[in-house]
Amino acid sequence: MLRIGIVGTGAIAETHAGNLARVEGVRIAGVLDAVPERAAAMAGRCGATAYRSLEELLAAVDAVYICTPPRFHREAALPAARAGVHVFCEKPLAVTVEDAEAIAAAVESAGITFAVGFNFRTSPPFMRFKELVDSGELGDVYSFWGVRVLWLPHLAPNWRTDPRFLCGMTVESMSHDFDFMRWLVGDVTSVMGKVATSRPDLDGYDNIMSAVMTLKSGGMASFHSSWASHLSVTQYGLIGTQGTAVCERGVVRWKREDKPSDTIIECNRPEDQIPSHQRETERFIECLYTGQQPVADVRDGLATVRISQAILESSRQNRAISLD
Repeated sequence: MLRIGIVGTGAIAETHAGNLARVEGVRIAGVLDAVPERAAAMAGRCGATAYRSLEELLAAVDAVYICTPPRFHREAALPAARAGVHVFCEKPLAVTVEDAEAIAAAVESAGITFAVGFNFRTSPPFMRFKELVDSGELGDVYSFWGVRVLWLPHLAPNWRTDPRFLCGMTVESMSHDFDFMRWLVGDVTSVMGKVATSRPDLDGYDNIMSAVMTLKSGGMASFHSSWASHLSVTQYGLIGTQGTAVCERGVVRWKREDKPSDTIIECNRPEDQIPSHQRETERFIECLYTGQQPVADVRDGLATVRISQAILESSRQNRAISLD
C-alpha cells in the first residue's frame, strides 16, 4: 500500500485527493498546509494525519503531491528529493528557470519518480490528436498554432491574483499549452513574444500574450492567449506536408490533399470517458509500482518554464530570445 502525502489544500488538491481515493493500492496518509486548520479539515475528510512540518510529512509517506502556489514548489520538491520521496508536482514546475533547474538537478541526483501535472497529455481529445500526428498521416509538421482566449479576471480572490504569489498567465496557465506543443512537435530553439495586462492594479500579472516560436525541427509555432477576452475561443491546429488538423471543442478534424472530405475523430471510446486528472493520477501510481516513466517528467516541466521566461524576456527586450 503506497502512502501518499498532499502539500497544499486548494482546489486542485481536492481534485487529486478525490482521484486518489478511486485508485487501488494507495491511501492518503498525510496532509500539510500553511494554514493548519485547512490541513486538519482535509485530513479529516481523507482519513489522514495533518502534519505541522514538511519534514514530518515526508518521513511518513512514499510519495507526495505538491499542490502549493508555483512560487513554493521548490521549497517542497527539494526536501522530497533529498528524502527519496516520489513527487507529483502541479504545473508549472516553478516560476523561475533557476528554481526549475534546481528541482531537476535534485530529482535526477535522487533518482526518484517525478511527474508534472500536464493533464493536456491525458485529455482524450488531445491524446487522439497526438495519435494522429504520430501516425504520420499529416507528414512533417511545419506549423502549429494555439489560440486560448476567455474571460477570466478571476472571479474570486485567490493566489493567482494575490501580489504575494502571482506569476502571470505566461508562466502559470500557458505552461499547459507549451507542453502540449512540445509533446506534439518537439522542442523550441527561439521565441519572440509580447505580453500585456488588463489589470494595471496587479504588477507582474500578464494576462494577454502572443508569441512566435522556431522549432528544432525547422518548423514554427504561434500562440495567442488572453484571460481578458469577452468571447471564448480555444483551438489548436497544425499544418503538415501531407495534411492539416484542428482540435476544437473536444473534436479532432483533419484532412489530406488526397482525401475528398474532412475526417472527424470524436472521443467516444470507453477509455475516452476517463477524466484527464483521473488518468494522470492512475498513470503516476502505475509508474510508482512498475518503474515506468511519467506522462510528463521534470525535464518537461523545466522546458516549459524556459519557454515562458523567454517570452517574458523577449517582451521586455523587444527581440527574439534563443533557447539553444
